Amino acid sequence: MVNHRGFRKAMELARQKLQHTDFARQCQQAGALMVEADAGHARARLKFIDADYLVDFPSGDVSKVGTGQEPPPYDTILILHYLAQARGAPFAGDWISFQQLPDSCLHYPAFRKRVTSILARTFSGKPEDFMRAGSAVAATLSPLGQYALEIRALPRVSCHLLMWPGEDELDTDFNCLFDSSITEYLQAEDIMLLAAVLTSRMVANCKPRPN
Repeated sequence: MVNHRGFRKAMELARQKLQHTDFARQCQQAGALMVEADAGHARARLKFIDADYLVDFPSGDVSKVGTGQEPPPYDTILILHYLAQARGAPFAGDWISFQQLPDSCLHYPAFRKRVTSILARTFSGKPEDFMRAGSAVAATLSPLGQYALEIRALPRVSCHLLMWPGEDELDTDFNCLFDSSITEYLQAEDIMLLAAVLTSRMVANCKPRPN
């Protein structure tokens, strides 16, 4: 899933984008907590999926609270883009599919390949496994269906993964819905990446562990 060279370049661009923002204002709009603020330096704390992270400004370095470890590059990019682009919009309470996002047509083939197709290959005919795998992304039960998971991926970004079991594996369908306010925080490419990260974690959680 990771092109390390491409992601390193993307991380550098994300850090540069954050450096040109009013960091205190962006933290407020993103629902992040400013934990340090000195002349020329600041640090914010926010939750991404199931763990808290610290973001340094202006360096853009991201580290996991408690361990100091840097998250995977795709997680770092999502955190930085979220902070840099946040507009402070409240949850709208209505749900849209990936295809309804601006510019989604450019990234829908990747979304199908890295999200819905993988969910289908892994969980078709296994709704209980699908629901159990939600523990890998700190999911809660979603009101949108019998087999549906809600994930608060970022302070102001909510996603729902849904499964509709059919009579056999070929009829099983999957989708990912987002609160429509997500467009005030992430662009379509980031949203595709976020859904892919969630999917990857769920699939890894479903794999049998060696004895």
